[in-house]
Amino acid sequence: MDPALLKQQAAFKAKASQAIEMARKSTASTSHTTYDAEASRKKKRRVYNDPQLSVKSLSDFNTKTVLPHSASSAVNFGTMAKIVDYMKKRHLSSQQWALSLKEILEELQIYDLGKKSELWLQESLPMNPRLTVDENGKYLFKPPYKVKGKNSLLALLKKYHTEGKGGILLSDLNECIPAAEKHIEALSNVVIDVQTMINKRKDHVYFYNDPDTDYEVDEKFKSLWRNASVDHLDEKKIEEYLQKHGIDVMKDFGPKKITVAPPKRKLPRRRANQKVHNEHLTDVLEDYST
Repeated sequence: MDPALLKQQAAFKAKASQAIEMARKSTASTSHTTYDAEASRKKKRRVYNDPQLSVKSLSDFNTKTVLPHSASSAVNFGTMAKIVDYMKKRHLSSQQWALSLKEILEELQIYDLGKKSELWLQESLPMNPRLTVDENGKYLFKPPYKVKGKNSLLALLKKYHTEGKGGILLSDLNECIPAAEKHIEALSNVVIDVQTMINKRKDHVYFYNDPDTDYEVDEKFKSLWRNASVDHLDEKKIEEYLQKHGIDVMKDFGPKKITVAPPKRKLPRRRANQKVHNEHLTDVLEDYST
């Protein structure tokens, strides 16, 4: 081959390679994006394959989405608890006039409450069992019992005794009247005090001590009652023993349960098989037996 042609071919290839490199450099310098497809793919694979990074992303999502809602609900319930506690203190200090929600917030000096929280309080406070709402939409504390002093407390104890409702807790009385223990001490002769535990807290239950049930029992009868052991006997043996000594046993004196059976279905009456004679065809039928 001609050496001149070979030189021209080599020069052409060198110029072409230089032109390609210059074009690449110009595109790289003029481009404004730094996106690399291959690098982004590798990064995504690394994130998906790494469990720690995925857990971290989930925790970030939960804190961003869930925490604001839970925080707002905690603020709402905390504000409601403050309102109920404040209204109870007003009741115990003989401040018996009602207050609106705005007046309560002003007296509590709560000025940074959001509109959503205020609307939530307007809807939730009327449903609170420890508050009452008057005709004007204002709130008052609702004590567990209508007790104002010693006489009303004694009347309440008598009522619970006659109706068989049991005792009254000291924790409930402390929400009705101030210094409830002093009123109980003044009624110590007609009150029975029993210590108890309510929600893992020590408390007292008070019952009315009815003087009509206070009677003396002979000591001989007490000793006989306590010495008579019936642990080895069952109900049938006790019943037989009483019957032998002419003592009737109470039986079937309780209200009987009347079991009503479901109504029986009426069975359809079956028609008797009767021969039907075609009497209207007597003139048409003919006898061909003969």
